[in-house]
Amino acid sequence: MSGRFGFNCTPPKMSNAHNNSDGQRKMSQINAWAWAIGRDVRAAICITFGVLYLCGTGAAAQIVMGQTDSVHSSVLQEVRNYRVSLPQSYAWASDRRYPVLYLLDAQSEFIHTAASVGYLADHGEIPEMIVVGIDSTVRVRDYTQTDWPKAWVGGGGAHNFKSALSNEIIPTIEQKYRTDGFRILSGHSAGGQFVLFCLTSEPSLFRAFFALSPSLDWDNNLPQRSLEKAFKLTRKLDAFVYIARSDDAGRPLKDYQQLEQTFKTRSPKGLRWNSQAFPKETHAGMPLLAQIDALRHLYQGYRFHDDMVAKGFDYAQQHFRRVSKTVGWPLNIPESVINEFAYNALSEGKIHKATELFKRNTQDNPNSANAWDGLADAYAKAGHLTLAVQASDRAVALASQYANPHLENFIAQAKKRIVQIHK
Repeated sequence: MSGRFGFNCTPPKMSNAHNNSDGQRKMSQINAWAWAIGRDVRAAICITFGVLYLCGTGAAAQIVMGQTDSVHSSVLQEVRNYRVSLPQSYAWASDRRYPVLYLLDAQSEFIHTAASVGYLADHGEIPEMIVVGIDSTVRVRDYTQTDWPKAWVGGGGAHNFKSALSNEIIPTIEQKYRTDGFRILSGHSAGGQFVLFCLTSEPSLFRAFFALSPSLDWDNNLPQRSLEKAFKLTRKLDAFVYIARSDDAGRPLKDYQQLEQTFKTRSPKGLRWNSQAFPKETHAGMPLLAQIDALRHLYQGYRFHDDMVAKGFDYAQQHFRRVSKTVGWPLNIPESVINEFAYNALSEGKIHKATELFKRNTQDNPNSANAWDGLADAYAKAGHLTLAVQASDRAVALASQYANPHLENFIAQAKKRIVQIHK
C-alpha cells in the first residue's frame, strides 16, 4: 500500500492509532534550541530533555516548560489534556492580548514548537504568542474525515474532533487566557491532514493553517479532492496556509505536487499561501524546521532590522502598518523597537525626543521594568535626577513583583541613581 499515513501503528487495521509516551511531559527549556535546529536537525532530535544540572548550583534543578491542564469533552466522551506556553511578557503585560498557536500531537511537538516560538519572538521575528498543545489520544479517529477499512479501522471522527476543538477547547482557552482572536492551527502528518480538513470545512475557525507533511492519500486522496471542491465554491478567503514536505518520493511526492498545484491554480482571492520542501529531512524530523519557517512566512517582513532605525520612527509606524495589512490583523510596534529608537536618540544627544519615546513606552507598557529603566536613563541624561530615581525605583518594584530575571541589574541602576543625586 503506497502513501504515508503517519499514525504510528504497527499493523494496519488498528483502531487505536497512536498512544504517545508521557516521557516528554517534563522537559527543559533550552534557549539554544532553535540554534541547534539550524545547525543540525538530527543532533537536535538527540537532545535529552528532563532534569538539568545547572552550573554552580551543585544540585539538580528541574525546569518545566509550560503548564498542563485538561478539559472534559462531551463531544468526544473523554478528557483531553493540553499544554500551554505563555509569552515572557504575559505576567506583567496585564492589558495585552495575544495570538494563539493551536498545536496537534503535543506529546511530540510541543517542546520544540514552544521553544521556537519563544526564540523567534525574543529576537523580534514574530510577535509574542500563546502556544496551546493538544495531546492526541486516538489519532486515526480524530484526524480523518471518513472510515477507510481497506487500510485502517476506526477513522472518520474529524468532524467530532473539530466540534470539540471549536465548541469546547478553544472557548476554554479564550476564557482562561488573554487571547486576541487570531488563531493558528498546526499539524504534522495525520495532524496535517486534519489541518487541511479544517481549511476546507470551516476556514473561519482559524486565520492561519500549517499543514506539515500532511497525509494526503487517505481514502483515495480525499484531502486533495476536498480541497479542490472547497476552492471551487469559495470566492474569497482571508487566511494564510503553509504546506511543507520532507524527503518524499514516489506516490507521496506526486500527491504533494498535486496539492501544491491546486494552491497555485485554484486558490480563492485573498488567500496567502506558501509551500516549502525540506528534501534532506525525514518525515518525522521535518517539523523542527518547518514550524519555524511557517511562522516566519506568516509574519513575513515583521522583523525591524537595526539598519531601519536611521529611517525614522514614522517609517517604523508605516512598517508595522504594512505587516498588519499583510497578516490581516493589527500589530503594534513592539516595546523593543520603541526602546531602540529612544536609545538611539539618547546617543545622538536628542534628549527631549528620547524622553518622549521612553514615556510612550511606559504608557504602552506600564508594568514593564525595562521601559521604566529606560525612562530613568533619559531623565538622568537630562539632569532630572529626582525623576530618574523615581523611575528606577519603579523599575525595581516591577522587576521584583513580576520576578524579572534582571532584577539585580535594575537594583544596581537604582543605587547608581541615588549616588548621583547625593553628589
